[in-house]
Amino acid sequence: MIGAFLMFFNILLLIGSLGMFYVPFLVGVLAICLGIWHERKKKVERKGRGWKYLMFSVIGILSLFAGFYLGDEMHLGYVIFKATGGPLTIFPFALIIYALLFSIGLYISRERSPGFVLKVFGISFLFLFLTFYGIMAYGAHEHYYAKAISVHKLSGAPSDCLNLTAEELERNPPLKEAILQAEENNIGVVSLYPKKWQRIEASLSRGALHAIKIGDEYYKIQFRCSLASQKLHEVPRGYVTVTNEELDDYPILKRGKELADKFADRGKPFEMSISLDEWLRIEDFLDKKGLRTIEISGEYYEFELISNLIVQKYYVNITEEELAEYPALKEVIELANKSENGRAGLKVHPDEWGRIGVFLDEKGSRNIKVGDEYYEVGFICA
Repeated sequence: MIGAFLMFFNILLLIGSLGMFYVPFLVGVLAICLGIWHERKKKVERKGRGWKYLMFSVIGILSLFAGFYLGDEMHLGYVIFKATGGPLTIFPFALIIYALLFSIGLYISRERSPGFVLKVFGISFLFLFLTFYGIMAYGAHEHYYAKAISVHKLSGAPSDCLNLTAEELERNPPLKEAILQAEENNIGVVSLYPKKWQRIEASLSRGALHAIKIGDEYYKIQFRCSLASQKLHEVPRGYVTVTNEELDDYPILKRGKELADKFADRGKPFEMSISLDEWLRIEDFLDKKGLRTIEISGEYYEFELISNLIVQKYYVNITEEELAEYPALKEVIELANKSENGRAGLKVHPDEWGRIGVFLDEKGSRNIKVGDEYYEVGFICA
């Protein structure tokens, strides 16, 4: 039953979207055809009307741009209709302006025959909507092709970097494991308890470890804490009750509940990043409760605390041969080398833009080393 309803709803949406294009077109064409038929039937003189048809074509175009200006630029669409985009922002104002200009056009033309009125209505109405579709098509085209690559030439190694000896690495197995994974898979992810990570940082005499150097290789270090929350649609076997007053003392937990409510139909937990201190505080609260499946005001939620050590290569080596296979990347690097501030950007075809992104993702970093120079590559889209 639900599936049939969803299918019917999707069909209505499809018909509505097609109707936005075809109905105005059919209305305009039908009005022109009726006007021609009426004037032929009445044998109306039709000479010397070229400038009048042109005037009504311009009326249709101007009406749409006036609707854009009033509804979007002057924000009247939001003020009156609370619309922040779409046809409701534009068309109420465009149609009002259209009605006024159309009336003025009829007065100037000094023609009142039904056939003429139908024809110029159809012409102006078609131009109004054809202008709208043209602008939408142009916007979609520009959005698709608005892809660029930026390059920032870097001075070299990261300044906040810790030189790590082989002996120090051996004394910190989680860090070693993550680095070995990064060597093999371009990224290393190791599940690690936050307090253990704090002990590793303390043993290396660093309050916040962001980058390390081992031999000639640099690595980015990130310790990520997150809270996963999911709303349960059935009563679980085991759970503990948490009051709203208790929840008010833990705003992150409360936010997790709100996100679980919002994304209840996605079928998997919603994960959000939190600070290490927040992670430990929530863990202490849930441990005291005894379970991480909780009941709040008759609803049931599953919470999970996740903490991972993530290691990536800070730079990846790109050979001249590899660079030659990506001419757009090579060109923007050359532009960055020539610029005074070491920065450059280049608009590229979407296919090439995506191909370069995949290449660097497979390499494991968007910070690259070519010869003896270091660069940061960015990807820009509309």
